[in-house]
Amino acid sequence: MRKKVGTTERKSVFLYYVRSVWRSIILPRVIRRWKMQLCLHGWEKRADAEIIRRRVAYYNRLPAGSVPGSDARCLRKITLKNTHSRYWFDLMRYLRAFSPDKKISLINGDTWENPTEPTICKARRLDKKTDNCVLMNLDSLRHFTRVTDFIPFEEKADILFFRGEIHGKPHRIRFFEMWAGHPLTDLGDTAKNWESPWPATRVSIPDHFRYKYILALEGNDVATALQWICDSNCIPVMTRPTVESWLMHGAMQPGVHYIEIKSDFSDVAEKIAWYNSHPNEAKAISEASKEWMRQFQNSRRENIIAYLVAQRYFENTRQTE
Repeated sequence: MRKKVGTTERKSVFLYYVRSVWRSIILPRVIRRWKMQLCLHGWEKRADAEIIRRRVAYYNRLPAGSVPGSDARCLRKITLKNTHSRYWFDLMRYLRAFSPDKKISLINGDTWENPTEPTICKARRLDKKTDNCVLMNLDSLRHFTRVTDFIPFEEKADILFFRGEIHGKPHRIRFFEMWAGHPLTDLGDTAKNWESPWPATRVSIPDHFRYKYILALEGNDVATALQWICDSNCIPVMTRPTVESWLMHGAMQPGVHYIEIKSDFSDVAEKIAWYNSHPNEAKAISEASKEWMRQFQNSRRENIIAYLVAQRYFENTRQTE
């Protein structure tokens, strides 16, 4: 019998939509506002109040006195018909507690460049022009998957592992061209829409846990897999982030929370070999990345932070009630 390597605690898609419809459509706005007030009541006296303040300030850097953008719309005009459904549900879970006359600008999808006006985003580019990008946890069903890894770090294979689609992603193709077939890597392309030189079948998330090192390269914006890699007993291997989301990628430290490789991928084998010969340093990164994920696993605190980020958006764009 095959030994179980781990579990994936994916949210039920059906239950996600049922709860989202209840929170964002059926539940009266006055009840949503009451629930927000109840959630925020006395938060300043919590033991983790300073963590909450820090994270709210990190996500929302809008200077006081900002002006809503020229494309800002009233909340009542931001509907399921004109917004990605999971973005809308995750947004209105919190914004429905506010007046429908309040205005926001929203990037409805992946972030290709940072906006010049106050805007709510799932992700922002780490280009020092982030003041107008207010992060909220959008598309959470896809980006925050809880996992349980049963394999201790010491028992994992000393290999860099990747399974995923690389078609249409030049940087991933370049990585494969350089490192596929190397004795320190196990790389496979699961895309079915082209004749890949490196075809492989899909594997489950828990099957990744047999390996110490998991490759996490950015896609259109953030690397979706990074959250569950950090939540496992494995180590993320990645270039310095150029995009960040609710996970606060820009605050993660190379050599502490992940193994950093050069943007041209030239040092991959060198880095894996070094950490294989320094197992204590490698395990420390595995433990630190897992600890990083724990800060996002207190649902009450996450709700407080989300409400305060939204509240600060309206206050700093001079939309007080």
